[in-house]
Amino acid sequence: MKILIVSGFLGAGKTTFIKYLAKKINLEFVVLENEYADVGVDKDFLDEDNLRVWEMSEGCICCSMTGDFKKSIRTIYSQINPEYLLIEPTGIGMLSSIIKNIKSINDCEITILNPVTLLDTSSFYEYYGNFEEYFRDNITNTGRILLTRLEKITKSEKEKIKNKILEIKADTNIIDEDYRNLDNNFLKEIFNTDIENKEIISNFNIMNHINLKTFSKINLEINTMDKLGIFLDKILKDDFGKVYRAKGFLKIEGQYGKFNLVHKNFEMESCPPFKENKLIIIGNNLDIQGINEFLEK
Repeated sequence: MKILIVSGFLGAGKTTFIKYLAKKINLEFVVLENEYADVGVDKDFLDEDNLRVWEMSEGCICCSMTGDFKKSIRTIYSQINPEYLLIEPTGIGMLSSIIKNIKSINDCEITILNPVTLLDTSSFYEYYGNFEEYFRDNITNTGRILLTRLEKITKSEKEKIKNKILEIKADTNIIDEDYRNLDNNFLKEIFNTDIENKEIISNFNIMNHINLKTFSKINLEINTMDKLGIFLDKILKDDFGKVYRAKGFLKIEGQYGKFNLVHKNFEMESCPPFKENKLIIIGNNLDIQGINEFLEK
């Protein structure tokens, strides 16, 4: 399992970048997110995409959450074992501590990729003045820095920020243009370079050939476990196209439950009562007509 850390101070654009990766590349990956607040907001945004999120909201993964953080990684490794795990730490976590904690996991086959750090140029000097230790730590330990909010600063202001970064770490790899405008080599370097800056072999592919579609339905008629079982079996056999994510809330035989299907991994559990059955499916070349015909039987 290859681990990519996407770090950055609060509001730097980490979640936006991860959503961009989910839409742009053809990789099986899981997101492990650490929320600072009691109520996780980013999880709701991430769940809109083909992502699976473990949310930790009671402390920082590099301090009080150290034990649970490593346990979460081990759980993902043993139960799902995706090719890639993306870690989005809280915007106040020291990157050096996060890396140290991951390196201490010696019972899983893990490769740490060169971390990516997002830096909001519009608030750099204000935040740097108040959180210098954090910024120095992240700049020193990251593999590359993506400058964000570039539309809000002048060229000379951007150069001053770059020079300040290079004062902290002279060989920092700085991406000083909107990453969404870069060619595919930028993404290949991220997923094919380990933390020692060595090239590695991966199953990286750009998603140019992927025709993602989304199917959603409310008040659907899946009212027996047999019908749900047949439906999920057809999904796993790719009868409706290549399904990357399916999730739903269903009342079956008087019981309320929710299910999640990510790639070939499926789980279902009971949940509190809800008003209506819901289903969403995300996949490549989905047979929308076939899904509707099955559900309407």
